[in-house]
Amino acid sequence: MKGAVEVGTSLESRVEELETRVAQLLEDDGRVPELAERAENALKALAKLAEPAGLTEQRFEANLDTVYQATTYGYVAVYFVGGRTARMHLLVGPTSPPTTSVGYANSGSEINSYMGTIVRPGEYWMAATHRTGMKAGFECIFTPLF
Repeated sequence: MKGAVEVGTSLESRVEELETRVAQLLEDDGRVPELAERAENALKALAKLAEPAGLTEQRFEANLDTVYQATTYGYVAVYFVGGRTARMHLLVGPTSPPTTSVGYANSGSEINSYMGTIVRPGEYWMAATHRTGMKAGFECIFTPLF
């Protein structure tokens, strides 16, 4: 069995070690605001880098029979949700309105009720109904890619 003096010395050493650790933690705690500010500045710098790549653009619901011009790479999805049937073309191209068909959907004959494509920055695109302006049971979503 250890003697009382030995146990006391061991406890004193352990208390000194713990006091040293607490002092280190308190010293490090003073750096927390500095570290938080550095982290916030790094996030702001990343956000600035993301802007040219289109990372700040939001997904949006596009109107049918409306020409859009992509400012970044994106994915256009057109899908039947129910209601009035229609024949749809997904058009893309360098001119407004675009003329190249990259997809066809016809919910009435159940051939295909979904179409999608990737568009490039500067390209025009539109989800066109077979009769401009008709109310169709399709929806169109543009999602920026990065």
